Amino acid sequence: MSAALAWGGVLLAGALWGGGALVAQFLIDGGIAPQSLSLARFALGLPLLWWLYWRAPARPDARWADLAGRERFQIVATGAAMALNVSCWFAGIAHLGAALPTVISICCAPVIVALVSVLRGYERFGVRLLAGVLLALAGVLLLVMPAAGWGPLAPGHAVGLAWSFGSAFCYAMVVLGNARMPVRVPAITASAWGMGVAALCMLVIAWPGGITWPTGAAQWLGVGYTGVVTTSVAYLAFAWGARRLSPTAAVVGTLIEPLVAAVLAALLLAQPMAPRQWAGAVLLAGAMLLLVRRKGDTGVA
Repeated sequence: MSAALAWGGVLLAGALWGGGALVAQFLIDGGIAPQSLSLARFALGLPLLWWLYWRAPARPDARWADLAGRERFQIVATGAAMALNVSCWFAGIAHLGAALPTVISICCAPVIVALVSVLRGYERFGVRLLAGVLLALAGVLLLVMPAAGWGPLAPGHAVGLAWSFGSAFCYAMVVLGNARMPVRVPAITASAWGMGVAALCMLVIAWPGGITWPTGAAQWLGVGYTGVVTTSVAYLAFAWGARRLSPTAAVVGTLIEPLVAAVLAALLLAQPMAPRQWAGAVLLAGAMLLLVRRKGDTGVA
């Protein structure tokens, strides 16, 4: 039951992020700069997390002042990685367009997480681990591949690739930071402080280029949704579930994001899923089943 609830938290986070991608696209098309939207997501998501943090039952060792220096560093580093992941992704898009950086960030993160987990001794290398990662990569690639193919790379593609791989690395660090968070640090504590760090980092990144604000009720509603639902609620659900799963299982679980985005685009925007996308969904489901069935989900194949 504990493992099922943990998978539920991770899958819920991926599903909310997938739905939020459509809302974010609507807001960006409406004139909101991507960096400003990212800042708004973190800033508007903070009040809910901090309200939950202060209302949580008091524990003598759960407050910031009671945490060890290493635990504080892990929370701060995870929050910074959240902001850097978004910033590197946007920088890659500026050079290569949206498709290739997104695929690199989504598909490379599980490989990085699995590699670090095995090298650090968090998980044991085995057939199920390898097969699960490979199936997940193939499934996501089929889900996000444009119908017309990737096309030629834009000028400055080497720099764009570097930024895109940087985004994948930062996303992997977010996953590992949450999955390896000490048990005595509650998920709400890590989420509230980590989100605060992410908001400060995004303010530093977005301020020099100027911050764009929503115009009209629809945009304000969309920004509020991305802040509260797809940031606070989703990140808290992921932080709670990830620490109860192996790091590789946690990152593969969030790969449901492109599947949800594709299904919602088909239902709401009349953009039907192609056969290759359904094939990708099947591969992704197979990857999750392989990782769920690993003994105890602790890395023993």
